[in-house]
Amino acid sequence: MKSALILIPFLILLSACSGKPEQVAAAAVTPPPAVRLSAIEAFDAPPALSSTASFAAIDAAEIAPETEGVVREIFVRLGDSVNAGQPLLRLEDREAQLRLAEAQARVHEMQAVLRQAEARLGADGQRSVELSADVLNAQAAVDNAEEEVRLAEIEEARASRLRATKDISQSSYDRTRSTLLSAQARLRGARQQLALATNTARQSAQGIAMAKAQLESAQAQEAQARKRAADTILRAPFAGVVTARSVSVGEYVNPQAKPLRLEKVDPLKLVFQLPEAQAASLAAGLAVEAQVTALPGETFLGKLRAPNGALDPSSRALTVEAEFPNPQRRLKPGYFAEARILLGGAQPRLRLPVRALDFDPRTETYRVWTVAGGRAKLHLVGVPQKRGENAELPPSAGLAGGAAVIVDPPANLYDGMTVTPAEKK
Repeated sequence: MKSALILIPFLILLSACSGKPEQVAAAAVTPPPAVRLSAIEAFDAPPALSSTASFAAIDAAEIAPETEGVVREIFVRLGDSVNAGQPLLRLEDREAQLRLAEAQARVHEMQAVLRQAEARLGADGQRSVELSADVLNAQAAVDNAEEEVRLAEIEEARASRLRATKDISQSSYDRTRSTLLSAQARLRGARQQLALATNTARQSAQGIAMAKAQLESAQAQEAQARKRAADTILRAPFAGVVTARSVSVGEYVNPQAKPLRLEKVDPLKLVFQLPEAQAASLAAGLAVEAQVTALPGETFLGKLRAPNGALDPSSRALTVEAEFPNPQRRLKPGYFAEARILLGGAQPRLRLPVRALDFDPRTETYRVWTVAGGRAKLHLVGVPQKRGENAELPPSAGLAGGAAVIVDPPANLYDGMTVTPAEKK
């Protein structure tokens, strides 16, 4: 048995030597493979929490007019950007305009009635009842009559004393007495006129109050008619993008219909979930990075909003939202993203080309090949974070900044294999 084992290598060598000389030389000398190298870059990055997420509109509304009617004009199409207050569609408004004109005429009528009532009171109805022209005139007449009575009473008292001493005749006294009685009668008449003027002024004031009430009622009806006319035009409640339209000109719509959908896309919110163990690390205002498949190689920046105050009881996960400016509207609601919440501080990281990663499907692990002393060395690494054409990894044993890493490693590469750097083109 031992002689047979010794004979096998000899026979293999004899078989190789029996071929052509050039074939023997090729078999004896195999040049090492040429590989393309790239330097690993070391840098400091803030610690982060990573998660898959999706973008969504902060505000989204299915909008409809507040009145019913036939659609006469549609001012927007699907995908149009609109500003807050911009008209979106218009309903038939002839009846609403007629009602508005009727209400406006009623307001003008009540304004005229009020002016007439104010004119009766005087000073455009702004003075009080006691200061109206008729009351003031009547009060002046009362004041004059009272003065006349006072003077007549003084004269009558003097004449009465003179008559007692028989210094004047009875007829003279009687004339003085008659003058007093006449003054007293005029005073009673003046007071009656004052009462009448005051009563009339009060009635005029009541007429003004009634006219004002009627005017306010007419103005309220005009405001309602104006609103009904304005409601025939559907306006955007906020700035956004039209994402759905289910109506055409000539269709009848009512407030229960939802002919248009509007979404606010600047800013957008990024919604994702994190496990319970990471909830304590979150705080409003933390920076958030996001990358989307639709825009490869780009990183978008946002800020974390206040985290949800409660966990999902079924998944024990925390729903988190971040706000992202989107002035150019390149991000779309519904985009999936890889998100990273930057927690602050710094931690060492390595950056290398994505093409330097070697994925082994049998073990479902990532590998990296470096070159030292002309030989390839295998490194097992964790799951990398891919950012465009580069990938990021934490430092590990034998893998550090400045090391030469093989890009596009050959399939037959093995640990310790001799390699040569490929010439740069």
